[in-house]
Amino acid sequence: MRFKVLALFGFINLFFIVVALISPISLAGHDYAWPQAAVLILIQGLVALAMLYVARQKFAGADIADKAYPAVVVAYVLWLCMVWRWLGQ
Repeated sequence: MRFKVLALFGFINLFFIVVALISPISLAGHDYAWPQAAVLILIQGLVALAMLYVARQKFAGADIADKAYPAVVVAYVLWLCMVWRWLGQ
């Protein structure tokens, strides 16, 4: 079940990136768009792709998924901390 949620969360993050690239999203007075938050968008994309990779590996029955799951969750938490810091500027 947690891997299905992880896959869904990965797709939601990728959708959020596409929306942010098409039209800037305002978060606490900051525009989340390519020129203003390029590094955050790139990291979010990499973490979202890692989420999808881990979920796909689990659905394929690979053992690497159970080992990579905690790393992906920690990477997402670190990205959230970066966004929180960016919003505080």
